[in-house]
Amino acid sequence: MTSLVWFRRDLRTTDQPALLAAAAGEDSVHAVVVFTPETWRKHGVGANQLTLLCRRAQSLRAELDELGIPLHAVHASTFAATPDALLALAEEIGADRLHHGLEHEVDERERDEVVRLAFEDAGKRVHAHHTQTLLPPDAVQTGTGGPYKVFTPYKRSVLKQLTAEGDLVAGLRPEQQAEPCEAIGSIPDAIEGAGTTVELGTFDLNEKEALAGLDGFLAERGAQYEAQRNFPAVAGTSGLGVAFALGTLSPRTAYAHALRRLTSHPNEAEGLDTWISELVWRDFYRHVLFHFPRVCMNRPFDLATEAVEWRNNENEFQAWCEGRTGYPLVDAAQRCLVATGWMHNRLRMVTAQFLTKHLLVDWRWGERFFAQHLVDYDFASNNGGWQWSSSTGTDAAPYFRVFNPISQSEKFDADGAFIRQWVPELAELRGKDLHDPSRIAPLLRSDLDYPELIVEQKFGRQRAIDAFKTARASL
Repeated sequence: MTSLVWFRRDLRTTDQPALLAAAAGEDSVHAVVVFTPETWRKHGVGANQLTLLCRRAQSLRAELDELGIPLHAVHASTFAATPDALLALAEEIGADRLHHGLEHEVDERERDEVVRLAFEDAGKRVHAHHTQTLLPPDAVQTGTGGPYKVFTPYKRSVLKQLTAEGDLVAGLRPEQQAEPCEAIGSIPDAIEGAGTTVELGTFDLNEKEALAGLDGFLAERGAQYEAQRNFPAVAGTSGLGVAFALGTLSPRTAYAHALRRLTSHPNEAEGLDTWISELVWRDFYRHVLFHFPRVCMNRPFDLATEAVEWRNNENEFQAWCEGRTGYPLVDAAQRCLVATGWMHNRLRMVTAQFLTKHLLVDWRWGERFFAQHLVDYDFASNNGGWQWSSSTGTDAAPYFRVFNPISQSEKFDADGAFIRQWVPELAELRGKDLHDPSRIAPLLRSDLDYPELIVEQKFGRQRAIDAFKTARASL
């Protein structure tokens, strides 16, 4: 008997339920990764992450090779071509079972159903496993049996269920196979036509490096996470976003390691509890898209906000993309994203609110831009974050809550270290002038080679509030 394990965004050998299930019996185990670049491009995934996905698949092949499990590469171009391509591979290697992790987006669920039917029609079994979440999205329900729409009670329910599990089983890895065979198909260094100019080395983690990074973060910075996580010039976050996005690191493993650290170092609870909350936020957005699939279809969770009349000024959007808004923190964040493929989480909220509130540009424009550039792009988290910031999502920021980009700058980059790094034309400014160059006299400003404010802060805020009020009044 032969089992085939289909890897998606769960590219690891440790705590990989589909792989563990396939290896649990006497079956010979093969693995496969399917490349569907046309569909990925249609979904807006950018070159930065596609390149990292290829590199991760290459390192996974080496890790599986140590276990005697071949990782085959199938090139199907689209989701529609995937069932036939997978079935052809299964026939070639004599596999009679397919194991795979579950993906919860609409197109992915439809693809998986077609695959299931194709395999069953061929007399082969298909087994689906939860590989991307702390708990299955349908396992967390309100007291009335429905899905959660608010994060805090959802978090309480998740942590209660995880606590009830007792010793969380994570970190398991299959035994080495006795008779390895050769892998079929080449894994490219990058997707054709999706070149990147970003230096990706620091994000290109294999499994051992990701696990070491997790333990290093928990031991060295976990205690200070709550205190330091909002400051972009400080290395206060875990830096594991890509590992989570590609599935190099299991969320259950991350939770188990954090809980173990918390148990042995209870004095670090403030920081570790906050980091665990971030793991639950990641699950929450998957819970939302699973139960409310419209968010996968370019629609807001809050249907009332479909009536918002976005301005969608293309010149202003381009200025935002390029970091030319006249607001130093916003511009620094955007330039950092384009140059490195990464943006600090606090800044993702600041720039998203600035685009959707001060400029009144449709959140979907920003969502697509982030997808094109983020190395740690994850549909659920990206969509959830943009809908939170734009007040269109579940448990989102109230529409009248609008971050002041100058206040945010003064609070979270007080000495201007981050701004100076990414907006060097302002490097000589000090104090409030650095955070708000519009304060400087016009004659002196002309020497800065820095744009005027694209919109006055108070005006932009009030315009957004009025737009949301009008939309709600029209219902």
